[in-house]
Amino acid sequence: MSLSAEILCRIVGIETDTADIATNTRVTKAEYFRALSDGDGANQAQVIYSDARTSAGTDTFQLSSLADTRDGASVTIAFTAAKVLYIENTDATRTLTVTGAYTGSVPPGGVLLATNPTAAGTTASSLFVASTVGATYKIVIVGEGSIV
Repeated sequence: MSLSAEILCRIVGIETDTADIATNTRVTKAEYFRALSDGDGANQAQVIYSDARTSAGTDTFQLSSLADTRDGASVTIAFTAAKVLYIENTDATRTLTVTGAYTGSVPPGGVLLATNPTAAGTTASSLFVASTVGATYKIVIVGEGSIV
């Protein structure tokens, strides 16, 4: 199995200022793009984990041993380094609190995107996502490791 991934975050803001006669428009653009190829070095990854979840209160992700289902079979993903973390809070009212390998709050409708494309990546062993029971979110982790 080989992996390639593209991470893209784009912001385009357009402001219009209407004066008496003239109209001024200001465009602000910012973009982050990172391509990851297969491997265990800088800008490389080997495995990906993704899930749409409903919070049990505090969800613990042991990065060295994540249970997953692939093509109907139960497997374990063993991350040795995380390169990308994406958490999208799909809940309308509940905030998520992320601790461990990455830290931050994700309000309703918000997103947490963290990247560490260096050769070392992020090597913390656990990631915790806490909220009120029933909160919904999507999570994607891309990094180095293996599927066993």
